[in-house]
Amino acid sequence: MGVFSVTTISASSQGMGAMRIPFTVAAVVFASVLIGWATPVGTDQSLGEVAASDIQKHLPEGWTCTLVSEKGKMGHPHGLEEPLFRLDFVNLNVTFAVDGQTRLVNPNLRLHFYASPERERILKTIEAERIYSCAIPVLFADAKDYVVVTSPLWQNHYSTKVGNTAWGAGVYTEEANSLIAPLLQALKKYFESRM
Repeated sequence: MGVFSVTTISASSQGMGAMRIPFTVAAVVFASVLIGWATPVGTDQSLGEVAASDIQKHLPEGWTCTLVSEKGKMGHPHGLEEPLFRLDFVNLNVTFAVDGQTRLVNPNLRLHFYASPERERILKTIEAERIYSCAIPVLFADAKDYVVVTSPLWQNHYSTKVGNTAWGAGVYTEEANSLIAPLLQALKKYFESRM
């Protein structure tokens, strides 16, 4: 913090009118300094940065979240457009095996955040998209500020390449489910507190 000093200026009654302008200017400067001190640090952060920072504080040990907010890079569940932002969660401290695969997978989850005024449209889209089998949207949380959507494809997601085609799927084995359970519980608690 900087040093703030106040200088008192005395004036005769004849010059008082001339002193009102500098005093008013000083009052405005003083008020600006107070507002600057009262404004929380990071108010220039995006909605995604604020949400990611807040959620990160509530994650279980070992879990991290990464913000993806660049247009054209976020992807989206089937039937929906790109969200405001996306958060990808991963725990790099543990792994699980996928049947028939040689590489291990870290538990992970992808969430898409949409503005709450879009709630009705998103819920209608989720209902209509249930007939599809690829990246169907699923409501993860309906909080005050956001409608959070995921897909079964993006829970414990792994991908493999067969020939020139990349295949991906969500993994729901007992081991994979037990490793992601602490994250799901923490996120459920977090979003319930924001309804």
